[in-house]
Amino acid sequence: MTNDAYKRLVGKVAIITGAGSGIGKATAKNFAEQGALLVLNDLHGNRLENLLEEIENRENHIIIAGDISKEETVNQLITAAIKQHGKIDILVNNAGIHYIEDIEDVTPDDFDRCVSINLKSMYLCARAVIPHMVKQKKGSIINLGSISSFVGQEMMGKSTFLYNITKAGAVQMAKSLATRYAKEGIRANAVCPGATKTDQITEEHTQGALSLEEFWAGAANAQPMGRAGDPSEIANAILFLASDESSFVTGASLNVDGGYLAQ
Repeated sequence: MTNDAYKRLVGKVAIITGAGSGIGKATAKNFAEQGALLVLNDLHGNRLENLLEEIENRENHIIIAGDISKEETVNQLITAAIKQHGKIDILVNNAGIHYIEDIEDVTPDDFDRCVSINLKSMYLCARAVIPHMVKQKKGSIINLGSISSFVGQEMMGKSTFLYNITKAGAVQMAKSLATRYAKEGIRANAVCPGATKTDQITEEHTQGALSLEEFWAGAANAQPMGRAGDPSEIANAILFLASDESSFVTGASLNVDGGYLAQ
């Protein structure tokens, strides 16, 4: 347990989307340990309930299950944060899905679904929190990008182009918000993980071509550090950008990728 004198987010109100698993869950646990008051969203309510069992002072935190690509879910989060805590200091736009398919096999419905979850949700959440942050003259927005924000990628012989363009959008959104709202005291940045052991990659993704163990071994070999990342390592980067330690950092893309993009 961290001593209060050394906690970096004491009294800060943080909204985290996609908090039920992976990087979102690791971030929620990290933020709670650092003294934040959390408003947590995930599509799966049972995951949020399980998360509350694992974090400190669960009575200080709010959980709201629902589709974050829908405006009504976003409005629930904002209303709950303001009603209970009176402010919003941090937004972590983490919710997202992975997608592997060549462009000729992507249907318009698939396209809309991926863009809605990965990018529209970020727009809706940022649009909703910014007026409150402007009023406070302070706030930090962190978008989850990816190494896929910067490079074309394929997996198992198919393209990840649709995922890639949503993650490129996440980075560009952070840059655009950063320049527009810097004078209002709002910082916006992106964290761009490399291969990280989360639940996004499943046996269904491999389509029988290789096992998950083989997939992760290949992913590890692609990193100069020779391993995949852990969600807690990405959460630490998010914590830095959420905290006042990064008070002169805005419009940045923080790569947490084991050196992948440096190759």
